[in-house]
Amino acid sequence: MKQVLKMGTTLMVVGLVAAVGLGLTYSVTRDKIEAYDREVEAKAAVAALPGVNSISELEEERDLARKAAKEVPGVEKVFTSDKGYIFKINTKGYGGPLMLAVGINKDGEVVGVSVISNRETMGLGSKVLEEDNLARFEGKTSKDPLEVGEDVQAVTGATITSKAVALQVKKALQAYEVIR
Repeated sequence: MKQVLKMGTTLMVVGLVAAVGLGLTYSVTRDKIEAYDREVEAKAAVAALPGVNSISELEEERDLARKAAKEVPGVEKVFTSDKGYIFKINTKGYGGPLMLAVGINKDGEVVGVSVISNRETMGLGSKVLEEDNLARFEGKTSKDPLEVGEDVQAVTGATITSKAVALQVKKALQAYEVIR
């Protein structure tokens, strides 16, 4: 009985020390991680809308994002510029969360798609997220079906990721229709 109590106390102390250590590590690194995430998001947003050279040329439109998110699940942010709109869309890919920035010009055409974050399998699902594959969505509008097997070609062995990307682009176009 004494030995069980001793082991239980030891386990509790080790768990408490580990929890405090993790909490301190998080509080020290949180600001750096958030700054890095904002930087990655900004680079992806700029890459999604040709003609935009800096995040300072974009304005985050929270009211438009709320309006779009009511109608189109997965819309997290909307940025505007004189060149068009950028929609930050979140969905689930094969490997987990998949977040893209989709640029749409003032005429309602997709002009760029860039990856903000993903957890797709390297060499398989990640092939869908390569620039040449994402470029296939350029010129698409809300009138296009954006269905894998119809007007979107799946990457062999990465059908789930291909469908997830097509769905995100479709959602961005739907959100554009809601806010325009």
